[in-house]
Amino acid sequence: MRLSTTITAFVAMAAAASAQQIAQIVDSSNFCIFLPPVGSADVNIADTETYATVRCVGDAPKATGAGTLPSGFILSAHYVSTSAYVQITGQIDPSKAGLNVTDDGGQYDVKAPDGSSCAGWQYYVNLIEPSGNDYCIRCCNDTVNCNRGISQAGCARVVPGDYSGPGVSTTASSSSVASSSSTVSSSASSSTPVKAAATASSKAATTHTAEPSSASALPTDAVSAQSESGAVGMIKPALASVAVMAAACAFNLF
Repeated sequence: MRLSTTITAFVAMAAAASAQQIAQIVDSSNFCIFLPPVGSADVNIADTETYATVRCVGDAPKATGAGTLPSGFILSAHYVSTSAYVQITGQIDPSKAGLNVTDDGGQYDVKAPDGSSCAGWQYYVNLIEPSGNDYCIRCCNDTVNCNRGISQAGCARVVPGDYSGPGVSTTASSSSVASSSSTVSSSASSSTPVKAAATASSKAATTHTAEPSSASALPTDAVSAQSESGAVGMIKPALASVAVMAAACAFNLF
């Protein structure tokens, strides 16, 4: 009898705790999501779906009793509001909240934790995907916009939206970035020789085009030298003829 009483009390306490888990979305700077309890270490989202707690950033006055999101956990937040739903999508750093960074994630909704809700709306879906550094939460009044049955499809399918952000800074990603930068740098440097080669080729073509094909294109000094050489060639035979004629005249006179 005592054991059953304890179990009943525990269930009642759990139900009361779940009922107090109220999230709220105001805008991209003031909103809440569900996460494993504070103090969790290397946990998987799916393992905490029944006892997750609400944690917020900024001011969410209707999220009574909610905790605060860890500093550095939210890397980006993109807010969308329509007549049918409100949502936040973006990137997270799972290591800041004690999550297993290799976990593909899980979904929180009105049935897990049971009795939880999103202020002002009937339904919500909230996925946390540590391995992809993504998260999403959408609150709405119908089960079409808040489809709880396709959680395996992930954030991008359950809550389509903007998931851009800076990404998680790790040694591996830094290397990748450095490598990428190096590739860009290499590409840039290779483009320079290509440009130089093109310039050189252009210059070569210009030089080839400007290359002289006749004496008229030679420098003035070269033309003068050539003219002088031709004149001398014509004068020498004329002088020889004059000398012969002079000799003949001289012979006749004497």
